[in-house]
Amino acid sequence: MSKNLGMCQLLDLYGGLLTEKQRDIMDMYYNDDFSLGEIADHYDISRQGVHDAIKRGDEALEEYESKLGLLDADNAHKQEILEYKKLALDAFNECNAHRSFRSVAEKIVTLLETFDERLADYENPEPQEEESKD
Repeated sequence: MSKNLGMCQLLDLYGGLLTEKQRDIMDMYYNDDFSLGEIADHYDISRQGVHDAIKRGDEALEEYESKLGLLDADNAHKQEILEYKKLALDAFNECNAHRSFRSVAEKIVTLLETFDERLADYENPEPQEEESKD
């Protein structure tokens, strides 16, 4: 996993724990692919200030992950789904080879579709709605 992808995932999980400005700077850098100069111009600060904010944010996100382990747990869950999918696919192939097990094979197709839906959640996670601030 590339460092940027890892930071994007950590930012998605723990970004709400950062200050609003730090989260916005990191979002612009990692998710929107803004340069340090572009971010500096937007906030009217130095490039070094942006660099320092990103570095502190990276360290904070990594610290949150080391203490809470949500990303590791999420990755373990995804791996578990992949293993179950493989077992279901093996069972489907065995059942499909025998006419008398066709009904079982059809049920396994439903399982495989469910696994695919769960795995798609990892590829296209639904954005979490932020609570409105009144």
